[in-house]
Amino acid sequence: MRLIGGHPALDLVNTVDSRGDRWGPDFIQVFDDVLVLAERLELVEPKVAGKLRRLLISSAADAEGLVKEVIALREALHEVFLAEDAGGTYPKAAIEIVAGWARRGRVRQVFKDDNGVFGWTLPFDSFEDVPAKFALEATALITERPHRRPVRECKGDNCGWLFLDHSKSGRRLWCSDASCGTHNRVKRFRARHAPDKPSRA
Repeated sequence: MRLIGGHPALDLVNTVDSRGDRWGPDFIQVFDDVLVLAERLELVEPKVAGKLRRLLISSAADAEGLVKEVIALREALHEVFLAEDAGGTYPKAAIEIVAGWARRGRVRQVFKDDNGVFGWTLPFDSFEDVPAKFALEATALITERPHRRPVRECKGDNCGWLFLDHSKSGRRLWCSDASCGTHNRVKRFRARHAPDKPSRA
């Protein structure tokens, strides 16, 4: 899938290919799908991903049991940022799901020296650290709301992907101008140039 949300939490939400009249397909089917996404977004280093994949060999059932919880987190994030796009308040139930995962992550964080640079990080010795990392990223985005542009929902047909508008004008409508933007322009062109249907007597 394309990573065009502009933030890890939004790219997690966008793992559903279409949220319009045609829902899906869903890109998260097994835990390794979550791990691949986290690796592509550089939330986990390749060596960390490799460690978790080795753990999958002996604890596959635990990881796969977590997939439903990851999807619940994803859908809660969708509700939260859809409300932001509409200019409303965040739904309490959805915020609690996100906050719950973030709390689990904060409890497990360790203060680590990375070549002389100290900071808080997750140990990533548990599968739960991966969704917790997404939740921590999401809560950071939520708390930054007064200081950034709102998250937006793509206006393309059958899309519904979310994105942060980093454009200069701040008037971006599409998750991608090359896909949904082009499709919309073609649709409008065809509508303008469609032959008039003869009226029935």
